[in-house]
Amino acid sequence: MLKDLSQKELRLYEKLLMVFPGYRGYKEKELIRETDRVVRDRLFRMLRKSLDDLRRSYSVMVSRGGLGEYVKRVESLIYRIDALAEKTRHAPYGYKPLFHVTKVDEEKLVKMLEHDLQLADLITSLNSVTGRLAAPDVTAGELSTLLSEVEKFLSEYEVKLSEREDILAGFTR
Repeated sequence: MLKDLSQKELRLYEKLLMVFPGYRGYKEKELIRETDRVVRDRLFRMLRKSLDDLRRSYSVMVSRGGLGEYVKRVESLIYRIDALAEKTRHAPYGYKPLFHVTKVDEEKLVKMLEHDLQLADLITSLNSVTGRLAAPDVTAGELSTLLSEVEKFLSEYEVKLSEREDILAGFTR
């Protein structure tokens, strides 16, 4: 009850402050930035799911034996996904100091959120593939194809993630 009341009061307080000149734009940007932080946190958790799938797959491969060439590829992918997950989690979030050379306006922030949704689509596809890799009945013949798919999605994700900074800097249309 107390929590509900404080949230109601906060919403009312936010509405009142949006009436004051200058505050509305600031508050809208801040809400978009906070949404972006939540989205990036979700992307991070989705990447961790792929990472967990790959680790399970790695364990199965090692215990099976005779899959040395695949084990090395999975090992490399584990490190790559872990690095991408951390890079995603700590990616710039659209804040620039008041007197910074480049300004981050609302349009850039919205483009960044749209871009983050594209990242989420890639990770959803990646999770689908890593989920199949972690299946106990995956054959040695399927491994090569599935690992190639994972590598393809990771390459696309890396490119998209690097484009994110360009969006914030205003280098994209």
